[in-house]
Amino acid sequence: MRERAKQVRPCSRAANVSVMKRVAVGLFVIAMVLSAHVAAPAAEQQTDAQAQALLEKHKAFVGWQLGDGTFKTMRVTGTVTNKKGEKVEDVAWVSAGLAFHETRTKVKQDNITWHSGFTGAVFWQCYTSGFTTPLYGEGAKERAAYAMLMQEGTSGLSGTFRGHKTVNGKDTSIVRVSMQNGDPIDLYIDPATGAYVQATVDPDGAYDTTYHIVSYADVEAGKKAIGSYRIDQDEELHTNVKFEPNAVVTAEELHPPKPTAQWSFVSDQPVPIRLTHDRILVDATVNGVKGTFILDTGSDVIRLDDKFADRAKVDVLKGTSNAESLYDTVKERVRSVSTMDFGGAQLQNVLVYSQDFERFGYRGLDAQGYAGLIGSDFFDGAVVKLDIYDSKMTILDPNTDLSAIKAIPIVADLSGGELTVPMTLDKSLTVNALFDTGNPGSILFAYDLAKKHWPFNPRELTLGPIDYAIGSWDSCCFAANYALLGFDFLKHFDVVFDYPHGRIYLSPNKN
Repeated sequence: MRERAKQVRPCSRAANVSVMKRVAVGLFVIAMVLSAHVAAPAAEQQTDAQAQALLEKHKAFVGWQLGDGTFKTMRVTGTVTNKKGEKVEDVAWVSAGLAFHETRTKVKQDNITWHSGFTGAVFWQCYTSGFTTPLYGEGAKERAAYAMLMQEGTSGLSGTFRGHKTVNGKDTSIVRVSMQNGDPIDLYIDPATGAYVQATVDPDGAYDTTYHIVSYADVEAGKKAIGSYRIDQDEELHTNVKFEPNAVVTAEELHPPKPTAQWSFVSDQPVPIRLTHDRILVDATVNGVKGTFILDTGSDVIRLDDKFADRAKVDVLKGTSNAESLYDTVKERVRSVSTMDFGGAQLQNVLVYSQDFERFGYRGLDAQGYAGLIGSDFFDGAVVKLDIYDSKMTILDPNTDLSAIKAIPIVADLSGGELTVPMTLDKSLTVNALFDTGNPGSILFAYDLAKKHWPFNPRELTLGPIDYAIGSWDSCCFAANYALLGFDFLKHFDVVFDYPHGRIYLSPNKN
């Protein structure tokens, strides 16, 4: 999970939304982003002979390839250690063919465990409080590529030779492999041995990630797999300590675990929300103590202000976490809330993070003393309906039938705990738009996006029938082709957040 915790800030910039009348009252289905299965390359793709020879050399080096029958199942246990050599994560991986389940336990954060995997039908994830959400779009494509790299499936893909590069003093040959419904991978291959020196998933894309391969390990006699690696510029060392090939793996192990938090749905009656010029506010009681919160789809977890959390006697757990904001990296404490009441629904046994929201003189949650941010763990386990125009919110069981909703259904990428959808910039360029109810209104474009298309003069963002005319804008530290749209965009719609099924629904309101 990307720990990209965003901080909100006041901003008066605005833009304008228009919805084409001919489809505003009907349904417009955004194209599905993925079919579930990772397939072989299309037949019409031509295999580069030089690239194929290098991939064959790698296959000979490791002695096997995913799908060749050598290993039908695999168990791997490992660790992540920091630059001091201290263990920060325990890692476990089970797989059967393409299906897999990866578990990462934060040993310095009271053993908080994150899960992700592929059932053979759908990619999925469950993070802090264990609610499972499906992965579509960019997140699923990244997971598909990651799984192929870690399970030695890359040598069976179509590749093209892309030249030479010196990596860590070693000459490497670069082969880019591609697959249907998965991100491309640039493989930096030692031409003398066939070993991968490094691999970059989704090069120059939204999930551009480089794995620096430190060592290979023996799976069994004559068969190897990646033994240890580092990611991007991170100094943490990921080590696969033990391999158990062809171990017994049950179907249950390849599916998501039960969540550690629970929802109790008492009533389907709406509760009031309050709209300021640039915020959506909701009242909730935490361990019986009332607070006012900013509803924030841009926060990957629920975050409490330290003073409020102390007043509500929210238990502090072992360890701390780093949260990356738009401004800096801050320390957070890990806590456990017994109950969070939202009128007709109650969230129980939920893990949250807390920090001092008053540390910035210009900010402090708008200097209003709000209790915190209601983020992803609130949305992950329930259907949340926001009637923006009528200022009310309804929290529903995820099994609620939504088929009668007359709204625009959109398949969402929820990877990393943030709500992202593909939009088209100026009718020509696809961008990953973060829908962030906690951002006051400023449209933010990635530095990389603005630099790549300089002079950058964005005019309009399009989502199906929705045209969003861009007024003023700013740029920020997002990677690749990201944009962030805030409250000024979302206030024009009543929204149904259906995170359990990876969708949201937008219905134009009277705004």
